[in-house]
Amino acid sequence: MTTQTQAPLRGDGFISRYVVYILSFLLLIGSGMVFWYSYQKNHSINQEIAVYEASQFAGSVSRFRTFYSEHFVPRAKESGLEITHDYLHRKNALPLPATMMLDFAKFLSEGNPSEYQVRFYSDKPFPWRKDGGARDDFEHWALKELRKNPEQAVWRFEGEQGEQRLRYARADRLSESCVGCHNSYPNTPKNDWKVGDVRGVLEVSRPLSGFENATKQAMMESFLMLLGLGLAMLSVLMLALRGLRGLRGSLKSTQASEAAARLANHKLMLGIEERERLAEDLKASQIKTRTIVDSVLDAIVVINSKGIIVETNQSVLPILGYTPEELLGKNISMVMEGDHRREHDHYIQRYLQTGEQHIIGSPRQLTVKRKDGSLIPIDLSVNEARFGDNLVFTGIIRDISLRLHAQQELAQARDAALESARLKSEFLANMSHEIRTPMNGVIGMTELLLDSKLTQEQHDQVHTVQQSAESLLRIINDILDFSKIEAGKLSVTATSFELLPMIEGAMDLLVENAHAKGIELALLIERDVPAAIVSDPLRLRQILLNLLSNAIKFTARGHVVLKISVQTAPVEIGAQAVLCFEVMDTGCGIPEEAQAKLFTAFSQVDGSVTRQHGGTGLGLAISRQLAQLMGGEVGLVSQVGGGSNFWVSISVAISKLSQIPVLQSVPAVLVWGAKPLLNPYYEAQLHQWGLEPVMVDSFNSLLLTLETNPLFDLIVLDADVAYHKPEHPLGMVAVMQAVREHTQAWVVIYGTGRQVATLETVRLGRRVQLVTKPIKHSSVLRYLAQWQAKLDANAETMSNDADAGLVTTLPTSEVVPIRILLTEDHLVNQKVALAMLKKLGYTHVDCAINGEEALQAVQQQRYAVVLMDCQMPGMDGYEATRQIRKLEDACYQELPIVALTAHTMKGDDQKCYEAGMNDYLSKPVRLEELQQKLEKWLKVQHKQAA
Repeated sequence: MTTQTQAPLRGDGFISRYVVYILSFLLLIGSGMVFWYSYQKNHSINQEIAVYEASQFAGSVSRFRTFYSEHFVPRAKESGLEITHDYLHRKNALPLPATMMLDFAKFLSEGNPSEYQVRFYSDKPFPWRKDGGARDDFEHWALKELRKNPEQAVWRFEGEQGEQRLRYARADRLSESCVGCHNSYPNTPKNDWKVGDVRGVLEVSRPLSGFENATKQAMMESFLMLLGLGLAMLSVLMLALRGLRGLRGSLKSTQASEAAARLANHKLMLGIEERERLAEDLKASQIKTRTIVDSVLDAIVVINSKGIIVETNQSVLPILGYTPEELLGKNISMVMEGDHRREHDHYIQRYLQTGEQHIIGSPRQLTVKRKDGSLIPIDLSVNEARFGDNLVFTGIIRDISLRLHAQQELAQARDAALESARLKSEFLANMSHEIRTPMNGVIGMTELLLDSKLTQEQHDQVHTVQQSAESLLRIINDILDFSKIEAGKLSVTATSFELLPMIEGAMDLLVENAHAKGIELALLIERDVPAAIVSDPLRLRQILLNLLSNAIKFTARGHVVLKISVQTAPVEIGAQAVLCFEVMDTGCGIPEEAQAKLFTAFSQVDGSVTRQHGGTGLGLAISRQLAQLMGGEVGLVSQVGGGSNFWVSISVAISKLSQIPVLQSVPAVLVWGAKPLLNPYYEAQLHQWGLEPVMVDSFNSLLLTLETNPLFDLIVLDADVAYHKPEHPLGMVAVMQAVREHTQAWVVIYGTGRQVATLETVRLGRRVQLVTKPIKHSSVLRYLAQWQAKLDANAETMSNDADAGLVTTLPTSEVVPIRILLTEDHLVNQKVALAMLKKLGYTHVDCAINGEEALQAVQQQRYAVVLMDCQMPGMDGYEATRQIRKLEDACYQELPIVALTAHTMKGDDQKCYEAGMNDYLSKPVRLEELQQKLEKWLKVQHKQAA
């Protein structure tokens, strides 16, 4: 009976024990699966919603920028407001659209970090945007993907579950209203932006915590409802089995209490261990901080609100002489000096009461007292920190004794350098004056002697003296110019001048040397080269003389061609242009390895060349410096055995366009040149003049061409095509007879001065013009103008004016009733100037030896021009000119005064103009230059008198 009773009881215990557990387990598994599926579905939906909202927000930001750019910016510009990235520091300024969006994004991002964060960045940020580039892996990846496909936005979810953030990025593309600003704005990283280019990336980030929290709350509500239902079901089942669970419930309650006690004890132990670990970390952090502070070379002192030192680092010992222990607890005023020592505590109290800052946040320089009583200068920076109700001040002290000493030494060195430069400039000016004064006498007298009646032997001897003096002057000029470069005194002066007279004048100086070596000089000027420019004619002439003389020096045979062209277009008056001057020769050429050092001072290709040709090696170095001062550069193209091409480019302003006339009827020209290599240049130049040339290379070709077409308007012959004796069977007389059998057209024969002189002694017939090499472009242009003017009149004779300027001649010694005052204290220079004036036909010349005599002379006699030396004993030329200009009569204000000076330093010409002089002539004075200046100012005087 007992056994039968116990068996059912064990069965009931099994059912009550395990069925409830099984049902509870199944309920939990089912609920968990439902919750997991629901959570994953909601998480996916939340991500899609977040991406959609981020795209809408990004679109709104982009549209706001477009609205600002298209509506606000134009109206702001109309109202005179400046649109700039630096608008915060300028009055009446608004930000650029890009700057506005960057600052707007920064403003949005400074709010609650749980809200939207906006950032603009680019791989080509403006330099003033220090944080404008990509900062992490996502930003680099977004830039790369959006440049591939700008139309498609990219995004990524980052962070752990529950702390995820969406990072959504779309391409920031340039609209039409933004391209111009991005291409032209100063310091833009790129100036070829186009519409639609990806300028950067607009990134919008936001946390998913809001969505996740809502989802979790909904899930929790569902869980609670399901849990309540499950509990209700389990309650019904458990009520049925209540009687069977009483004893076991008591046992479980006891076990649960024991487990809870064990758990609480375990948590208590963990809490103690965590507090011990935090204490160790805090101690380690304090040691690290103290180590860092003590390693700083500047002294760090912390004081409280009463001025008491509460903490220092170890650097107070080398700077102030105190150990940290000696300073702790002491008032900081103990290391101060003067008023700061007495007033320091009042500074602190006033700051605590009113908030008025004295030195807080503003670095300043002070003097402090060391422990040994010595005073040292320091830089002091003070900042405050609050800890609850406590306020402390941290001061950083830097010893600046060494820095101030270095600054003092630097200032002394600078003053010494300035004084050295001043003395060097003064010495250079004096040397220039002292050297040029005797050179003026040597060159002037030899130039006058060459124009006098001399025997051939005497003429050769004087000519040798003149060439030696010119060589010496060139060397002196090179050395002085190089010294000016080193002293920073070399300068250029911009003035308007006719280009062609300057070019032809420079070539005239070199033509004799070229012809003496059998080298032909030629000039090629392209049609669009302006007639007059604004630049420095003297410095340009110096560069060309250097390049041309070098070409002649290093060319044994062949030719030297000067070509002038314009590198910029279009050419119009007032516009800036770049003129290119090329000097091409058929010389020995320059090895490539020697070209790099060619423009270095005192450098030539090799020592043997220096011994063979002479020279200082300064010409090209000076030419490069002058070209750079004139806004250009110098270079060369050369190969050994193939000649050289030196070029110089300068920046000029155009003041007069080309004067080449447009011919209604183009003359047909037949040219027989003796130099096959030069003929292409002559043919190109004739085309530039608007002519139609036919080039032949032999006597036979000349006659065959004339037999085929005898209607040429002009025949041009090189004197070198015939034998040097004109009356020889192969001479020019025979050539002209053969030409006249076919045509009576005008014949121009061009040759060297000696060839022209020889041809003038024979009869070549009518309608023949002799022209010296190189052919003067100015004469050709006058001839073309006459051709056009006389085309309808069918004139039979060519005006002799066409040849004016081809063979340069000085005016005859005709007496001109013009009175000139020469003011010169140097006797030799007086003789030179008087002889030159007499040679030019000016015989009414009075002399004064200083400024006082000049001032008296102009008041006693009316003069057409005054030639005024600048450096004289007593009253110099500058003061004499000032005194003349102060005289009451208006004629003294209009009296032309031309400076004669050996000073050629930077600013010397300006010094003359400031004193009241009208023009400037540097010594040694050339006869031709003196003639040009006198003719210029006598014309001005004549117009004023009229």
